[in-house]
Amino acid sequence: MGFKGLGEKLLRWRPDRALLLRASAVVLGLLVVVLLVDRGGAHGRVATSLAVTEKLLPDLKKAAGEPEEPLRLTLVVSGGEEGEREIARRTFSAAPWIREAAAGEVVDGELRAYLGFDEETASLSAAIELSRPGAGPPATAKTERRLISVWALTPPLLAILLAFATRRLFPSLISAIALAALLSAPDLTLLGVDYGLKEYLWAATASDAFKIWILVFTTALIGMVGVATRAGGVQGIVDRIATRARTRRATQGATMGMGLAIFFDDYANTIVVGTTMRGLTDKLRISREKLAYLVDSTSAPVAGVALISTWIGYEVGLFGDLGTSLGLGLDGYQLFFAALPYRFYCGFTLVFLILLIWLQRDYGPMLQAERRALHEGKVLRDGAEPLSGAGMERVAMEPGVRPLAHVALLPILVVILGAGVGLFLDGGGGAQLSADPARFFTYALWRDAFGGAENSTFVLAMAALAGSALVVALARLHRLLSPDAIVRSYARGVWSMAPAVVVLILAWGIKAACDDVGTSHFLIAWLQDSISVSALPLIIFILAAFVAFATGTSWGTMGILIPTAVPLAYHLGGEEALFVAAAAVLDGAIFGDHCSPISDTTVMSSIASGSDHLDHVRTQIPYALTSMVAAGLFGYVWWALGAPYPVGLGLGAMALFGVIRFVGRPVEEPA
Repeated sequence: MGFKGLGEKLLRWRPDRALLLRASAVVLGLLVVVLLVDRGGAHGRVATSLAVTEKLLPDLKKAAGEPEEPLRLTLVVSGGEEGEREIARRTFSAAPWIREAAAGEVVDGELRAYLGFDEETASLSAAIELSRPGAGPPATAKTERRLISVWALTPPLLAILLAFATRRLFPSLISAIALAALLSAPDLTLLGVDYGLKEYLWAATASDAFKIWILVFTTALIGMVGVATRAGGVQGIVDRIATRARTRRATQGATMGMGLAIFFDDYANTIVVGTTMRGLTDKLRISREKLAYLVDSTSAPVAGVALISTWIGYEVGLFGDLGTSLGLGLDGYQLFFAALPYRFYCGFTLVFLILLIWLQRDYGPMLQAERRALHEGKVLRDGAEPLSGAGMERVAMEPGVRPLAHVALLPILVVILGAGVGLFLDGGGGAQLSADPARFFTYALWRDAFGGAENSTFVLAMAALAGSALVVALARLHRLLSPDAIVRSYARGVWSMAPAVVVLILAWGIKAACDDVGTSHFLIAWLQDSISVSALPLIIFILAAFVAFATGTSWGTMGILIPTAVPLAYHLGGEEALFVAAAAVLDGAIFGDHCSPISDTTVMSSIASGSDHLDHVRTQIPYALTSMVAAGLFGYVWWALGAPYPVGLGLGAMALFGVIRFVGRPVEEPA
């Protein structure tokens, strides 16, 4: 697809009467939310207090000389209203370098904070002062921001509701970004357009090396697969797997097995598994929606609980700060392992996937998609728009080429091994191994190395480029493709990513917009009053799921809720409540990210599988909700009741079996 075709796709929105009615209903629903959620504005002031407090902490830490050990401080928060002071106090206490001193305890200093609300400018300011005996003048910091209002909920809600109501992803995302820009810009003029372009599209992507390397990795890997497909390598892999995976059940099991094998990163998992298995699943008439679900369900849910992955570094980093700030005497890995038994959603998702493949039954929209594929031979519905674009569909095996599996298998192995070795070296594993070669066989070495990798997306991008170089060399070495054919195949694969790149950039723009308008802060302020000790993990699980679904980011949700909601669980229910609450944040964030149409991993699953994106979301949500309900009832509610832990897991697995067996229907049966 060229620029003209991409432009036509972006602008192709022909609203009819029914479409206008659905869009009007979305707008009306948003207005109802605004009127009912926060009529008095109290939640907005609490949310703003949380936002300004979080913004102050890095500056204050720097002014305090980057203390390595937690400072026992007397906290004095004044000004504002009680709710504002309380959430500010909790945020200060959750900082890794601050510990609120108990009564009578020897203190290292005093932290004073003052909150002030300016009625004229509708803004809240915060000023803090840290005094430490013998440390010189007090360290100070000050900031302010406009009041966060209930309108902060509207950009992500608009994107999600419009996407479902109109089935047009691009206009939905652009509308949400435009709304956020109008809410955040200095005034309601064309400055809002300029602000949105600079802050949500340019700054949120071009200035972030992490995201640039994601784009390089994705496009390079797709280009590599394009050449491997044209040279017959992918067909060679499919032929080998087909000798064993000759049935729909075996092929779906092989897809899940590949997803479990590539456990170290969700991006690598998604792209490699989806693009590799697509030809075989098409041959066996497995719908693209089912392939996308299998790919999506073995990416983040696997990488999020894997003992060595790019995810664990981020999660452990958050837990390490938490353990230090609460004075638990536990490091990040210890907290991660303590929370692991309570990762109910990830566990039940994998159990559900195994049962679904074994029983060969489906229900809801997925059943319709599977029957369409099996009985009509349509792996995509009529009118579907695969997110990978037509370019990738046109990259077929060159006529007359002998399929050689190693032409695709070796580049894929280079990507996997290159990523693994690169992450190991980037995390300091090489230096540790040089100091003590005997540690090579210890889990601690690999755990620390993968957890300490700071340039994971750069490593993945370099691995993908190395795989691309190898596939080009193999195609020429075996004289499978001419140089011109290699360039065309690679370019077609890369260019097929154009619509997907636009979606990814817009999804990142939505995330930046949510941060700017304070969506997550408002959600926390709105829902925190409904907390009781026994229901706390379940509430946190639902809150994390809602935040991640609305914002499209699991990592962002974790970064917000672990320092705020999890300490609350510790103060109300002790260590075990903290472990369960921490697991609830991680699993809720993964669920929301798993289902959200604006999540980058959901988008990439559609890309790799060649599925219509909204069809993927629509068919996946009922299955994800089933696992979520099982996690809620037989995990977090079961824990709240104090019932035996193994019994709850067993009942949850039986419940999932019952749903698939008695609600699901065999795909082979006619509709």
